[in-house]
Amino acid sequence: MADAAADDAAADDPGDPVCWLHRLCPECGAMPSEGDEGERCWRCGTPYEPAP
Repeated sequence: MADAAADDAAADDPGDPVCWLHRLCPECGAMPSEGDEGERCWRCGTPYEPAP
């Protein structure tokens, strides 16, 4: 029974935020690495649009 309670508690931990959608490359969907603030997508080379 204790194992089931531990599994339930772990399931309640929050994960990554869903608000990262704006960071994805609009062309290929690549997620930039943390600290990667380049002007182009690392995967396909598509230029990023300026932030509003």
